[in-house]
Amino acid sequence: MDYASSGVDIDAEGKAISSLIDALGSSVRKAGQKGAPVPLPGGFGGIVEFGDSRLVLATDGVGSKLQLASQTGWLRGVGIDCIAMNVNDLICVGAEPIAFVDYIAVPKTDPGVHAELGHSLAEGCRQARVTLAGGETATLPGIVTELDLSGTALGWFPKGGEVTGERLESGDSLIGLPSSGIHSNGYTLVRAVLERSGLSLGEGVPFDLEESGRIVRWQNGGVTLGEVLLNPTMIYVDPVIDLVLACREGTGPCAPEDIKAIAHITGGGLSNLLRLHETLGWHIDDPLPVHPEFSWIADVGSVNSREMHRTFNMGMGMVVAVSHGVSDDVTEWFSDRLPGTRRVGSATDSGKVTHADSSVVFDHY
Repeated sequence: MDYASSGVDIDAEGKAISSLIDALGSSVRKAGQKGAPVPLPGGFGGIVEFGDSRLVLATDGVGSKLQLASQTGWLRGVGIDCIAMNVNDLICVGAEPIAFVDYIAVPKTDPGVHAELGHSLAEGCRQARVTLAGGETATLPGIVTELDLSGTALGWFPKGGEVTGERLESGDSLIGLPSSGIHSNGYTLVRAVLERSGLSLGEGVPFDLEESGRIVRWQNGGVTLGEVLLNPTMIYVDPVIDLVLACREGTGPCAPEDIKAIAHITGGGLSNLLRLHETLGWHIDDPLPVHPEFSWIADVGSVNSREMHRTFNMGMGMVVAVSHGVSDDVTEWFSDRLPGTRRVGSATDSGKVTHADSSVVFDHY
């Protein structure tokens, strides 16, 4: 099985996005005006001018993970997912998230569902340290057949404080931050594998959950397969933005210019690293442990290693590239705040993403 055969073709999606961007034309706001675009090719958020500051916007949804959540009735994690997918993109350009707005679409109103979503969004805002500044709820029978949830996050950084990847050099170190599970990508393939397995979401997990360094938000013992598959997305504001702020203030483990690039490992998997620089490559020589649910998906779905690393985070939800000379200090700083963090590789001159698993190679995003 692969992502395309289950319904999502990443290459076709990329072509569609390129067509959309080509048709948009230039901004009506010009350089020097508030709201004028700040170019950032391949970036994870859209940057605009705002006087001596820069505002950053990111928008995303939970995707088909919502279908599994609706089946189980467990919606307490999806608001966290929605906020995480947005604020994690913002921090990739060095922006501190400050506010969020949500969009909820349903086929019919249900106060119980909206209450669960409210609790989940509130917890996501707490973890991301953002204000829920508003939102929209639409009841759309005939158009929407089941719950959909998306949102937009706003962040900022001082002018000149962006993290763009422009200063990257071959030999810079890659520090991997562990994920909390599948996060919110690849669920079309997850649902296809679940169907093939013949298991229900309420059954016990068919794999061993015990592994060192695992970051979980559910309790061990009596855990169901649904709980594992729906484990909320990790929000990386703490510690990544804390690192950026500390370094700007002179109290961190390195200078601001030593933080070269930050990548959110979402749809596209490790190929996301190619968005950070036009010519450099990346080699993952010491990958983080693969969570057991990924091994289960690969086994049940007969999904090859390259496809798994292009569809899922495989245990590493974010990568921070720093100057080689400060990598030990930064890794120690992260590890004190997020156990399981470690150096996983380095920037290269190859122009490709390569891996300790020789079958995992990407030459385009």
